[in-house]
Amino acid sequence: MSTTIRDIARESGVSISTVSYVLNGGPKPVSAHVRERVNAVVRRLDYHPNAVARGLSRRRMDTLGIIYTYWDVNTTDFYFLSVLHGILSACTRHKQASTLFTSRHWNETATAISQYSDGRCDGIIVIGPPDDCNLVHQLAERKVPTVVVNTMLEQTHVACVDVDNVNAMNTITKHVLSLGHRKVALLTGEPNMQSCSLRTLGFQAACDEFAIPDEDRRVIEGQYRTDSGYDRTMKLLELPVEARPTAICATNDAIASGAIAAIMDRGLRVPYDISVTGFDDVADAKMCQVPITTMRQPFSVLGGEAVSRLIHMLNGETVVGNTIVPAELIIRDSTAPRPA
Repeated sequence: MSTTIRDIARESGVSISTVSYVLNGGPKPVSAHVRERVNAVVRRLDYHPNAVARGLSRRRMDTLGIIYTYWDVNTTDFYFLSVLHGILSACTRHKQASTLFTSRHWNETATAISQYSDGRCDGIIVIGPPDDCNLVHQLAERKVPTVVVNTMLEQTHVACVDVDNVNAMNTITKHVLSLGHRKVALLTGEPNMQSCSLRTLGFQAACDEFAIPDEDRRVIEGQYRTDSGYDRTMKLLELPVEARPTAICATNDAIASGAIAAIMDRGLRVPYDISVTGFDDVADAKMCQVPITTMRQPFSVLGGEAVSRLIHMLNGETVVGNTIVPAELIIRDSTAPRPA
């Protein structure tokens, strides 16, 4: 049987509460002589506190939950991995453990609401929930401290962290248009993702500013996946040359990577025949067969802000509303002036 705090108290000749004060550094002071006597017994009996019992007594588990959907074992979601890295790095700095909750679809997460709010985690970070997901609302109703990454909401007890998607997409679209391109296409992700609709707004605003006619700007919905970018680009390449876009803007790097592969499979050159841009600047963006011009999301900042805001909430501070962090234009080899 493992050693208990009662065993430490008995061997030390002090009360259980005194042992607790020594182990937890308070709240009441203990003399140096008694503290050393207790610590000597702790070392001799090789005592290790029970984390669950300790957490229950403190009403704090020092554990943050992370919710995301893991839908395809054959596809690497570099956005999620990059944000997760930022979250885990911040958890390490703040001495927090983490629990990763996954499901195949977002509509399955709502059925597990009791699991997310059963006390094993002090608070929850939700990464990229779609617009039609009710999970965040349910967490707020249960007063679970919650921070959302990649989606902006206006709900009580909820804080949100994201880049300025509208301005970021506007910036990279204007980069393409400033190179002389006047026939452009936007390949988007899932339409129920807020990032998709916001990036579309940024694209359209840039086209408006450059007076691009509606018939020369195409917005084509799909998924945030490489194969989606490939398939939709192949359809664009079926257009007559005079109607074909000379630049393709993608709402993430996976779509852009698929677009580049399709263009090259058709015997065309990136960027000399068609320029391509991405969004995120995940690890593979600069390793693509043509390094991708993209908008860099500061993933470590996003993850760090999410953890920091959640800890502030757990400390009793009022932390709601949106935190916007800037994205950065990264110019690589996939964009060039419009072909003559």
